[in-house]
Amino acid sequence: MTLEPATARSTSLYFRGPFGSEYHAAIEPRAEGFIVTFAIYRRGGNLTVGSETPNPLPLEAATKVLDKLVASKVAKGYHACFPNHSWHPLSGDMSADDPVLSPALPD
Repeated sequence: MTLEPATARSTSLYFRGPFGSEYHAAIEPRAEGFIVTFAIYRRGGNLTVGSETPNPLPLEAATKVLDKLVASKVAKGYHACFPNHSWHPLSGDMSADDPVLSPALPD
């Protein structure tokens, strides 16, 4: 028996500021394909969860949706939650050296 992972790929981002927020997105196996899900929490607000893809897609198509979603959040000022394991949305590469996705966190 082979067990599939709960997620094929995921990323977590945060936005600094007085109303900071966390954004999580993932590719998850569903039926005969994959969906892209998200969760966002704004400080002082409610958790919002949803799916960017209501119908399952092939992994390659779901990856493109996730890439576009993460790139749009980074363009709005979000940063990687785990700077030593950041995922670069434009290249798909893991990088700990990217100054945008790997910001120095305050002590």
